[in-house]
Amino acid sequence: IVVFIAVLVVNTMLFSSRQEAVDPITPAVVDSQAAAMRLSRALQIKTISHEDPTQDDPSKLIEFHSFLEKNFPLVHQKLQREVINEYSLLYKWQGSDSGLKPVLLNAHMDVVPVEPGTESNWKYDAFGGAIEEGYIWGRGAIDMKSTLTAIMEAVEGNLKKGFSPKRTIYLSMGHDEELGGANGAKQIAAHLKQNGVKLLYTIDEGMPILDETLSPIKQKTAIIGVAEKGYITLKITAKTKGGHSSMPPLQTTLGILAKAIVALEENQMQASYSGLAKLLFDYLGPEMAFTKKMLFANDWLFESVIVGQLEKIAVMNAALRTTTAPTVIEGGVKDNVLPSQAHVLVNFRIMPGNTPNDVLAHAKKVIDNPAVEITATTAGRMPSPVASVDAIGFKMMQKTTGEIFEGTLVAPGLMIAGTDTKHFVAISDNSYRHYPIVFGAQDTRLVHGTNERITVDAYVKMIQYYARLTENISL
Repeated sequence: IVVFIAVLVVNTMLFSSRQEAVDPITPAVVDSQAAAMRLSRALQIKTISHEDPTQDDPSKLIEFHSFLEKNFPLVHQKLQREVINEYSLLYKWQGSDSGLKPVLLNAHMDVVPVEPGTESNWKYDAFGGAIEEGYIWGRGAIDMKSTLTAIMEAVEGNLKKGFSPKRTIYLSMGHDEELGGANGAKQIAAHLKQNGVKLLYTIDEGMPILDETLSPIKQKTAIIGVAEKGYITLKITAKTKGGHSSMPPLQTTLGILAKAIVALEENQMQASYSGLAKLLFDYLGPEMAFTKKMLFANDWLFESVIVGQLEKIAVMNAALRTTTAPTVIEGGVKDNVLPSQAHVLVNFRIMPGNTPNDVLAHAKKVIDNPAVEITATTAGRMPSPVASVDAIGFKMMQKTTGEIFEGTLVAPGLMIAGTDTKHFVAISDNSYRHYPIVFGAQDTRLVHGTNERITVDAYVKMIQYYARLTENISL
């Protein structure tokens, strides 16, 4: 027993911090009022991507191009700009050392629509760009026009002070990320590949900085996504003979479908701590109090306890397993008619280590009913490769976070949603995903939600982050 306890204690003592010490800097000076006004104007341009493309207004994308040209004149004088596939943009900031691999910062111009019927729930017009109560309000304030314009503000500011990068930096701005990016970022990546460009790393939207209420260790924690989940939607269809509701069989179409849904929810795909969840806590565990630190330092023993606790937290549960989410259900035409057919769409976000075929096999095994047909709506998308935490890209982001967001912990993690990053994987050594903005418990609902907004102070910090990041990229 003494030896066993000694092993636990020694492992805990050796579980050392992976945080990087950084020297203090003076962040870039930002005219907050002018920057907020420019973001406000960007939010007023309705670059909406609809599921039905006939509802799109491409002229708004052209208007957004003009907005960028007018408001960031040095960027357009000093950087090479190319229009890709009519509406997407690619800027090249030529570095002084052509022997260095370039880096790409990615953003997108499009936003999701406002849900019909909820327009009146917005405190300020969703496309008004109001600057009120310390916030800039509007669709895209977080996802992700603020990032796009912050990058432009940062590059414009660095150009004004005469900064020139040693390493070439590309700025990529797709126009249809909210629909998957097939006509935007995918075409930009194809253009770069055709021109023989190989990227050292890419940086795109991703996980934010979690405040004390969201962080698993109750300290501000910046999560840098080193991978993102794959994606597949299964159509689960139940079929019976149907008939009149006055003489229902023991098993109805909807009853069979309901059992299939419950079976999927009660038999989730296996949780795994051995991958990115473990990597996350390899960075966060050493910063915990001794008792909790002991758990993560000895995860070979306490893994089941750790998984059991993390599963209770929605965001951590999503980082442990391929998730199961029934999203759309259809069936029936009249209240006295038994439908002969009904279906549900179930969306799975696939963990690295799983595949779309694994998901399909799991669903068939769990449901196990010949009256239920299971098909994939598309071929699905594989999870991304896992980027290195030892590579220069991660180190530069970690350093920049420490310089701009003093006292913030940094850890690698899994991006549980999808981004345009997937299109650049084939031409990039590593891909990272991060939002340099602090999120609290009330902020998570704002992404794609009602009253989307960003504080002016948070937006200034974002600009300072990208200003410093573009400097650090050249180191």
